[in-house]
Amino acid sequence: MPGVDLNYFIRQANKLTEKIEKRKQELAEETIEKKSQNDLVTVKVSGSQEIKSIKIAPSAVDPNDIAMLEDLVIATVNSALQASREHMQAELGKVSGGIKIPGITP
Repeated sequence: MPGVDLNYFIRQANKLTEKIEKRKQELAEETIEKKSQNDLVTVKVSGSQEIKSIKIAPSAVDPNDIAMLEDLVIATVNSALQASREHMQAELGKVSGGIKIPGITP
């Protein structure tokens, strides 16, 4: 097709891919923190959805109700992971201009 420079589009796509990969690396270094509704459990995850720490308040430990603590930990971990995914999607959307690139943007 006359007037269409495919090499230009390929270069632009490569630049965008590089920017997205760089931002993914930066996001992996960021930390997202979520607390349970009653602040008994605090979970920190990285931007790459790796759990960094879990803190449990001593008052949350009731030997007669371990199931409640387990549920609280699971709910807080899931909330932190969801917040991390949403943060990553929003940040990568800024870089890509909202363009979804299979295998590169979530």
